[in-house]
Amino acid sequence: MAERQRAYEQIPQDPAEGQLYGQFAQQWAAYQIIADHVLALARAGESTEAMTKLEADLPDKYSLGDSWGIGWIRFGWDGHRLVGHDGNTIGQAAFLRVLPEAGLAVTLLTNGGHARDMYYELYREIFAELAGVGLPAAIEPPADPVEADITPHLGTYERAGVVMEVLAGTEKHAGPTLRTTVTGPIAEMVPDPVDEYAMTPVGPDLWLVREPGTQTWAPVTFYALPTGEKYLHFGVRATPKV
Repeated sequence: MAERQRAYEQIPQDPAEGQLYGQFAQQWAAYQIIADHVLALARAGESTEAMTKLEADLPDKYSLGDSWGIGWIRFGWDGHRLVGHDGNTIGQAAFLRVLPEAGLAVTLLTNGGHARDMYYELYREIFAELAGVGLPAAIEPPADPVEADITPHLGTYERAGVVMEVLAGTEKHAGPTLRTTVTGPIAEMVPDPVDEYAMTPVGPDLWLVREPGTQTWAPVTFYALPTGEKYLHFGVRATPKV
């Protein structure tokens, strides 16, 4: 990366481009400092190690990792254990993956749409080239279509900030549909608080949806707690059925 940066600095630039690059270089230097601190934490003593140990399995093992530590998401990639954390808000997304055994931490901060598509493309290339570790393929509909009954999952699921409805069909989609409605203060900040997604089955309790124009699919996972309460897991959030 340093060699590429030096090579780029030799290219003639107009003043506006030079100013923009200067801002980028300052941000990049800050990210390098953050990455150094992250790696130091990952290599630290018992208290930090405890943060990366298994605390809870995730019902959805496709959106992020397979389990959760104390604050850290745990990822199983190509036989290697990584930790990390993601975050997003309106128009912004952040991804962090740490592979302590290779001394590698990678952060992606971006805005605009299709952030997860970018994440898959960049992280697949970076981890393969720098650590020889393969990023698991993104989940996709089976090559041979699966038949599944949406009836047991029909209904309304709600938590603070969003209402989700699983429907047998709508005017927009003839088959199973997930309708999400943003509620509360955030609803005033988005152009349209209502979205509808056609649902494609992978199995009885696992369905996929995809936003228009994106490459990656998002899982919709249905499950129940040992005490019987039903949940929908979508967008890295668990939402109870009401």
